Amino acid sequence: MILVSGANGRFGRRIVQHLIARSPAPVAGRLAVSVREPARAADLASRGVEIRHGDFDQPATLADAFAGIERLILTTTDGPRPQRIARHRQAIADARDAGVQHVFYVSLLDVAADSPAECAAVHREAENALADSGLAHTVLRNTLYADDLPQLAGPALNDGILALPAGEGIVSLVSRDELAQAMAAAALAPRLEKHVYELTGQVASGYAAIAGKIARVGGRPLRYAAIAEADYVAAQQQAGLPAWQASALGSLFRAVAEGRFARTSNDFAALVGHPPKSLDCMIHEYFTPRSTS
Repeated sequence: MILVSGANGRFGRRIVQHLIARSPAPVAGRLAVSVREPARAADLASRGVEIRHGDFDQPATLADAFAGIERLILTTTDGPRPQRIARHRQAIADARDAGVQHVFYVSLLDVAADSPAECAAVHREAENALADSGLAHTVLRNTLYADDLPQLAGPALNDGILALPAGEGIVSLVSRDELAQAMAAAALAPRLEKHVYELTGQVASGYAAIAGKIARVGGRPLRYAAIAEADYVAAQQQAGLPAWQASALGSLFRAVAEGRFARTSNDFAALVGHPPKSLDCMIHEYFTPRSTS
């Protein structure tokens, strides 16, 4: 049986949907999810998915959630860095104790020890915990999400400036949905060729080029302005983000500025059977004006 943790989240839910779509037979008895609020997963239960209560902040729930599971897709949690690291370590230990045979971990493209990205340490520590656990595991390192572009650029279209602390860095973007598709493909594969997969877009682009593409498709002026990380963090906090989240976002863009998300890989195609959508295709999906008639 396969279990997806955090299946009420945006990414976890997409993984479940792709597991169902890719399954050659009904998933009843073969697919389960671990969620904090089981009632919110009622729609999955109606499709044959077993719903289990699992809360990373309540470790006692994880032993039951992971019982009898062969393959665990471990999605990351939100929150301040120390809390996330502790949660992941606990979940990995509980998976080992429950007899889980293989863990598929949703990681980040940049896990370097010298990375400025605060979340890099979260994922690096989880990968290290998996290595120390003795569990068979596969690490899937995701690039940044393309479907965050509307949230980043939507408000910017009002004043024509996309202001980010990404410098001249370039990044290869992929949507959550396609990354979830790759995760599902890996979990269903009878055999995998690699221990670590890097899931990226085909081409890396800078935010100046991205802003230009959005402007052309959306029909409104938009240019990129590289700003100081401190200014970006302050603006995010003023907009209502918690301090830890604003700081984490700022540090992530600093990693982009340093070129840590510039590399590309063919690993997505190796898992899914075709390359991810191009940046142009995704920008057309997200920013083409919709008719109101």
